[in-house]
Amino acid sequence: MILEQAIKTRKSTRSFSGEIPSTDMIMKIVESGVYAPYGGATGIPLTEIRKIFILRQHTAEMTQATELIHQQIRKNSKRINTLITILPFMKKKMGVFANRLKGFSQSGILSLKNAPYLIIIAEKKGFPPVEKQSMAHALENMWLTATSLGLGFQLISAIGTVSNNDKFLKLLGLNKGEYALEGCLVGYSKNSTTKDKEYHIKDFVTWLDSEIKE
Repeated sequence: MILEQAIKTRKSTRSFSGEIPSTDMIMKIVESGVYAPYGGATGIPLTEIRKIFILRQHTAEMTQATELIHQQIRKNSKRINTLITILPFMKKKMGVFANRLKGFSQSGILSLKNAPYLIIIAEKKGFPPVEKQSMAHALENMWLTATSLGLGFQLISAIGTVSNNDKFLKLLGLNKGEYALEGCLVGYSKNSTTKDKEYHIKDFVTWLDSEIKE
């Protein structure tokens, strides 16, 4: 698959089949994440700044990670709904997310239970604080690579909320406060249909080019 096609057909997978991608496929995805841009201005070498963890379904580590993520979702849902109750004017801004989080707090993220692989990126914090941008670069590389290989991919933003969870950090062998976390699920999608996105580029672009002076 050419890059342009991968960009236009990239989509979020919500349900994964039982088919398991090969180890080679997963390593190609991870490799593309390793080669993504990072915060070199922090002075921290890439081998120290970026760590990638691969968890497989039906293992003790995956079961523990899933439960800790769901526990954190339940805590966050309770906090946000309490905030909306105390400050009703916040409902307009936070209502949609609060309802979505409430649903996850009750049923969990179902794809966490059927995706073959959970991949977690840990980016070391430094100055300037660009760890979130660096992880976004890595995840985009990984998403496009997965798409080019015919695999489904889902970002799991809830992983960012367990960056300070003692038990989750212990599972990864990381010290509290040193790393930011993000992650994704990878596997074969139950629905393999893909369709190019149809956007009108002129709706997004403004050229700021006044008359060029000779």
